[in-house]
Amino acid sequence: MRKIIWILFFIIIFLLHLAGIIHEITWLATLTKPMLIPLLGFFFWDLTYGIKNRLITLFLAALLFSWFGDLLLMNTTEPSFFLYGLLCFLVAQLCYSYFFFRIMRQEKITFSWLLFFPVVIYYAVLISWLAPQLGGMKIPVMIYGAVISLMLLLALHQLYMPAFKAGRLFVLGAVFFVASDTALAINKFSAPFPHAAFVTMLTYGLAQFFLTMGAIQYILREKSRHSLF
Repeated sequence: MRKIIWILFFIIIFLLHLAGIIHEITWLATLTKPMLIPLLGFFFWDLTYGIKNRLITLFLAALLFSWFGDLLLMNTTEPSFFLYGLLCFLVAQLCYSYFFFRIMRQEKITFSWLLFFPVVIYYAVLISWLAPQLGGMKIPVMIYGAVISLMLLLALHQLYMPAFKAGRLFVLGAVFFVASDTALAINKFSAPFPHAAFVTMLTYGLAQFFLTMGAIQYILREKSRHSLF
């Protein structure tokens, strides 16, 4: 029951935020955006409370730095805040990457070159497209792009885990995260498009939601599995 309440609460705030964006209700969008990640954080903490698993701390760290990034990117008047926000999301992606890497080791998932090459092609095409417009942001964007591509690659490997439902949620979350950051980068540096803020936040919110649901699913499964021994 607690799980359903948390999910409904998040959906309501998320829909209000999207409504604020699409209808240009600035105060509503500004009020609800900082609430999204804390809601997922408390949801995750509530359902995993009392479980001893280092993955919990790692995932909470990823959410925390994502939240810092959200707050910094809300400031559109100071250009340096974008760079600081990018740095926070870089740390969040590193946390997510290590989270998935640890699961790969626990589940004995071997590296797949079939997954590696599509991710490398995505990264190469995107950077090649954006590079001429990046200016002084070229190096930071290239580094961030490499790290989120690593996160995507490790997340895709979760399809091979026995906990298939959690694996699919992780992949959905990672794909939506990449879609969100791709939309943000294209709109900011290359070709601004209509409703970019809506598309970016829709995919971002879904990304964090699916990642959180996958993490809860996996950690509760691990607790249940180990309690049998």
